[in-house]
Amino acid sequence: MDLQAAVGKYLEVVHEFGQPMALYGFGLPAAELVAMIAAWEEDYHLHRHFELLPSSQVTAGQPTYLINGTAYSTILFRDTIRDVLGR
Repeated sequence: MDLQAAVGKYLEVVHEFGQPMALYGFGLPAAELVAMIAAWEEDYHLHRHFELLPSSQVTAGQPTYLINGTAYSTILFRDTIRDVLGR
Protein backbone atom coordinates (compact mmCIF):
# COMPACT_ATOMS: atom_id res chain seq x y z
CA MET A 1 0.00 0.00 0.00
CA ASP A 2 1.46 3.36 -0.93
CA LEU A 3 1.35 6.36 1.38
CA GLN A 4 -1.54 8.07 -0.36
CA ALA A 5 -3.70 4.94 -0.16
CA ALA A 6 -2.72 4.47 3.50
CA VAL A 7 -3.70 8.03 4.40
CA GLY A 8 -6.95 7.56 2.49
CA LYS A 9 -7.68 4.40 4.47
CA TYR A 10 -6.80 6.19 7.71
CA LEU A 11 -9.28 8.99 6.95
CA GLU A 12 -11.91 6.45 5.92
CA VAL A 13 -11.61 4.79 9.33
CA VAL A 14 -11.14 7.77 11.71
CA HIS A 15 -12.55 10.60 9.56
CA GLU A 16 -10.06 13.30 10.57
CA PHE A 17 -6.35 13.84 11.15
CA GLY A 18 -4.98 13.58 14.67
CA GLN A 19 -7.20 10.68 15.71
CA PRO A 20 -5.65 7.34 16.69
CA MET A 21 -6.34 4.33 14.47
CA ALA A 22 -5.53 0.72 15.28
CA LEU A 23 -2.86 -0.53 12.87
CA TYR A 24 -5.04 -3.48 11.89
CA GLY A 25 -7.37 -0.86 10.35
CA PHE A 26 -5.16 -0.79 7.27
CA GLY A 27 -6.37 -4.32 6.52
CA LEU A 28 -2.92 -5.61 5.58
CA PRO A 29 -1.16 -8.85 6.46
CA ALA A 30 1.12 -8.35 9.47
CA ALA A 31 4.40 -8.70 7.56
CA GLU A 32 3.32 -6.18 4.91
CA LEU A 33 2.07 -3.74 7.54
CA VAL A 34 5.30 -3.95 9.56
CA ALA A 35 7.47 -3.43 6.46
CA MET A 36 5.40 -0.44 5.32
CA ILE A 37 5.41 1.33 8.69
CA ALA A 38 9.08 0.51 9.37
CA ALA A 39 10.00 2.20 6.09
CA TRP A 40 7.96 5.29 7.00
CA GLU A 41 9.52 5.43 10.45
CA GLU A 42 13.03 5.40 8.97
CA ASP A 43 12.22 8.28 6.59
CA TYR A 44 13.09 11.49 8.50
CA HIS A 45 10.92 13.72 6.31
CA LEU A 46 7.91 11.45 6.60
CA HIS A 47 8.27 10.36 10.22
CA ARG A 48 7.42 13.79 11.62
CA HIS A 49 3.95 13.64 10.08
CA PHE A 50 2.71 10.63 12.03
CA GLU A 51 2.96 9.11 15.47
CA LEU A 52 3.01 5.47 16.50
CA LEU A 53 1.61 4.70 19.92
CA PRO A 54 3.18 1.90 21.92
CA SER A 55 0.90 -0.93 22.94
CA SER A 56 1.14 0.13 26.59
CA GLN A 57 -0.63 3.43 25.80
CA VAL A 58 -3.76 2.02 24.16
CA THR A 59 -6.70 -0.18 24.96
CA ALA A 60 -5.83 -3.74 25.87
CA GLY A 61 -6.77 -6.41 23.38
CA GLN A 62 -5.61 -4.66 20.22
CA PRO A 63 -3.10 -6.59 18.12
CA THR A 64 0.47 -5.35 18.42
CA TYR A 65 3.13 -5.26 15.75
CA LEU A 66 6.87 -5.24 16.38
CA ILE A 67 8.20 -2.34 14.30
CA ASN A 68 11.91 -1.53 14.48
CA GLY A 69 12.12 -3.24 17.87
CA THR A 70 9.11 -1.62 19.56
CA ALA A 71 5.59 -3.01 19.93
CA TYR A 72 2.97 -0.66 18.47
CA SER A 73 -0.74 -1.02 17.95
CA THR A 74 -1.95 2.44 16.90
CA ILE A 75 -1.03 5.24 14.51
CA LEU A 76 -2.17 8.78 14.04
CA PHE A 77 -1.40 11.06 11.13
CA ARG A 78 -1.03 14.80 11.55
CA ASP A 79 -2.71 17.00 8.96
CA THR A 80 0.76 18.09 7.81
CA ILE A 81 0.95 14.78 5.92
CA ARG A 82 -1.00 16.60 3.21
CA ASP A 83 2.19 18.59 2.49
CA VAL A 84 3.93 15.33 1.65
CA LEU A 85 1.06 14.19 -0.54
CA GLY A 86 0.83 17.55 -2.30
CA ARG A 87 -2.79 18.25 -1.42
